[in-house]
Amino acid sequence: MEKTLKLALFLFLSLFLILPFLGNDPRAEIHSVNSEENLIKSDPFFVVGIEEQEKDSESWMGIYMGGIKVGYSCSKEMFLSKNGKRFKKNTSESWMKVSRLGGNPIEIRTMQEALYDAKGKPWEIQVSTKMSESETVMKAEVRPDKIVFKSGEKIIKELSYEEDFFFGIPVEKIIEEGGLSPGKGFDFKILDLLSYSLVECRFSVIGREDVLILGEKMNLWHVKTETTFVIPITIEEWIDESGESWKSITETGFLTSTSIRMSKEKALEISDENFDIAFSSIIRSNMIFENPQQVQRVTFKLSGIPHETIENFPFDDGSQEILEVRDDSTLIQTSSVIFKEKDAVHFPTGDEIFREFLRATVFCQSDDPGIKEVAKEIVGNEQNSWRAAKKIAEWVSKEVTPNYDVGFATAKEILSNREGDCSEHTVLMVALCRAVGIPARAAVGIMYGGGIFAYHMWPEVYVGHWIGLDAKWLAMDRKSGEYYTDATHIKFGRSNLDENIFKEMVQAVSEIIGKLRLEIIDYYQDK
Repeated sequence: MEKTLKLALFLFLSLFLILPFLGNDPRAEIHSVNSEENLIKSDPFFVVGIEEQEKDSESWMGIYMGGIKVGYSCSKEMFLSKNGKRFKKNTSESWMKVSRLGGNPIEIRTMQEALYDAKGKPWEIQVSTKMSESETVMKAEVRPDKIVFKSGEKIIKELSYEEDFFFGIPVEKIIEEGGLSPGKGFDFKILDLLSYSLVECRFSVIGREDVLILGEKMNLWHVKTETTFVIPITIEEWIDESGESWKSITETGFLTSTSIRMSKEKALEISDENFDIAFSSIIRSNMIFENPQQVQRVTFKLSGIPHETIENFPFDDGSQEILEVRDDSTLIQTSSVIFKEKDAVHFPTGDEIFREFLRATVFCQSDDPGIKEVAKEIVGNEQNSWRAAKKIAEWVSKEVTPNYDVGFATAKEILSNREGDCSEHTVLMVALCRAVGIPARAAVGIMYGGGIFAYHMWPEVYVGHWIGLDAKWLAMDRKSGEYYTDATHIKFGRSNLDENIFKEMVQAVSEIIGKLRLEIIDYYQDK
């Protein structure tokens, strides 16, 4: 069975969407989701004209993080026929629960479906990720001369190709063509749904080893796969002669998970112990701010990450700048940008350069009638874009109840449920701003709170100048009475909250999580 490298990756990347700081029983669901009938119906290609189907194999694994069982995965291989042609369909599903800062667990479900023709040529792949009530679906269709990437049914990109490629690790093909022997290596390409490209993979055979699998000693092949799907990823596996995996360790640089093969019954056992994803990303502060929202300027010494990574932070809006690059650290200064109403432009804007910051997306449904209606009610007859943006920020701050137990929800879900953390405040505010014609996007970084710096997301609006306006932590300048984003925020990157959100989030923080060290050198506080 082809190893689902992509499924492990998407499960890890889903954790990015619940890192920002500040249910149902899965055992009942998985039987329905993984039934043969539903597997077939889930792919439109097979809805009509199925002549026969047969299940070939099934395997279950428990997923562990930090020694805690956080979930399970199930892989199935099925053979199908249509119009006299035979196809193979590999389906893999992972379910995982993690918590944040001691809150209730958040469930993340990832499903991958890959279709191949009789010769094993990739035909179609779809990966869906669901957290809370929101679901992201990414898909690629392989045609004779190109690969068509889709988000839902929307075409994102078309890519020409000449060389062979795979959807996952082609272990069976590697065994058939060369066998397993110590020191042997194989290079191949895998389709990357995140970057809409083909990426290089290296498969290496380390040798045979005795491994304990749930207390039973087994002699297995130790193999390693290395690649880069936006971020470097390494999977070490212990497989048998047929290529079946019994144990795997997935390392992305910021998180590590271990999967162990076991019976279905044991895999579905849910642990009462929770793995807290937030604690591994917290950065301790060397100073305590009694009133962080009044801090308007901070000088930070950053270390632990390459200078090049820091240089790629956004330094284009006046909120942060590099002061000095040293051998082992970089000094940056963050400042609160105080914008005045008299400098604001009118809205809605029709400027073409802001199109991407005004369009509706799968997460930010600014064209939804309900969102448009609420946005118009909030703004009223206001024509000054800064005053309108502040009204929206005040409404979101008042109406959305803080709740760390919510996963990454869509604007429609947030409007309905009225709860969430910083990502929900941001997504809803961006959607409401776009709904009335104010360009808006999300900033990704860290902010101070309670003696620590933790991962955070906040809105930015264009009102004649791009201005950060944190709807979850509204701060006000005492002299001017204007809102601003306090200077304890450090911005790593940005997102348009569209189908590229996985990639944008990963690029913003993948080289930083667990590595960044910071020291506050000095600061200025509004008094």
